[in-house]
Amino acid sequence: MFNLQQNADINFRLPVQCVWLKMNGSWPFWPSSRKNNNSTSYFIYTAWAWYVIASVGITIFFQTAYLVTHLSDIIMTTENCCTTFMGALNFVRLLHLRLNQRKFRKLIEQFARDIWIPENTHTSINAECHKRMFTFSIMTGLLSCLICMYCALPLVELFFRTGVDAVEKPFPYKMLFPFDAYSSWMRYVLIYMFTSYAGICVVTTLFAEDSLFGFFITYTCGQFRLLHERVDNVWTAAKERSEITANEQHLQLQRLHKIVQQHNKIIRFAKSMEDFFNPILLVNLMISSLLICMVGFQIITGKNMFIGDYVKFIVYISSAISQLYVLCENGDALIRHSTTTAWHLYGCKWEDPSISSLYSYTAMSQQFRSDLQFMILCSQRPVRITAFKFSTLSLQSFTAILSTSMSYFTLLRSLYYEDQL
Repeated sequence: MFNLQQNADINFRLPVQCVWLKMNGSWPFWPSSRKNNNSTSYFIYTAWAWYVIASVGITIFFQTAYLVTHLSDIIMTTENCCTTFMGALNFVRLLHLRLNQRKFRKLIEQFARDIWIPENTHTSINAECHKRMFTFSIMTGLLSCLICMYCALPLVELFFRTGVDAVEKPFPYKMLFPFDAYSSWMRYVLIYMFTSYAGICVVTTLFAEDSLFGFFITYTCGQFRLLHERVDNVWTAAKERSEITANEQHLQLQRLHKIVQQHNKIIRFAKSMEDFFNPILLVNLMISSLLICMVGFQIITGKNMFIGDYVKFIVYISSAISQLYVLCENGDALIRHSTTTAWHLYGCKWEDPSISSLYSYTAMSQQFRSDLQFMILCSQRPVRITAFKFSTLSLQSFTAILSTSMSYFTLLRSLYYEDQL
């Protein structure tokens, strides 16, 4: 029911993290899946997807209730905001993926058709793409450690610090319930499992969708490198001849037109990718500065903090910064590869007298030069991913967000020390 090959004749391997999108109910069904007596599976999968969204939403509601009742305590507020904002970010992600299934499916199909580079061809570019995806594996590892610590550390505290007979037992996050969550062990265990799995869905959706986004950008940059190679070799055949006939000029013009078509396909896919991901990116960039600020505040001001919680916040801020950096660095790579196209076009020796002398002055040769010059002009406009046009995904955005986080952190710290006086 998830098999892309039902719709495309191209076999390609998605990042392993995408398995979690399927487990969380965010992966799109293909239309043919519903026709093959699979309507029951489709209904069950859709129901599961909405259960995941509802469980995350309910958990955020419990966290928000706790946040509202502890606004006067800056330490408790910032600690609670770390998990509440992370949950809100990925609640938006889950909802966006569920409500845009058709758009998501078309984006994957467009990638398979226009962008994917088969592994048995262009081995050097494929190797570079695989190497770039390693950074997402590091991010996945950090986030996996983070959610494991959130789920396991309260149990360590329960059995080794507060004791199993404590009236109020710890949960993975700070939450306030509209009922007595400690009335029985069974109720406590069920709520603990429910909220823990909601957190697992939040974190796995984060690194799975980011890995898919990075996968798309990495291979789009790979297509730009292939395009640059084709541009660099556009005159190879001409240099081996003493004269170019009218028929060969026509073939040369066709070769340029194929390069233009491939360039347009890359640009169209980048635009489709931006249209799909920019709502998520906007929320991500807005929340990231707050998350980094609040987690850093917890690390600096935490007194008598359990060593496990201290390590947890260290992992949290490392994963938050690395997640933001990886996204911005990939967006910056796309800008660099797209703008480099103009330099390759200009540097392909189209104005070299030794090549120009091989052509008779015809309308076709003039059209070739005009088309090439127009392509150079178009390539000077960078292909970039924006967050709803508010911000461009680049390393400049990364430094701007860190600067904003430091400003928020300075403000929080000054307010905290004023309260201590």
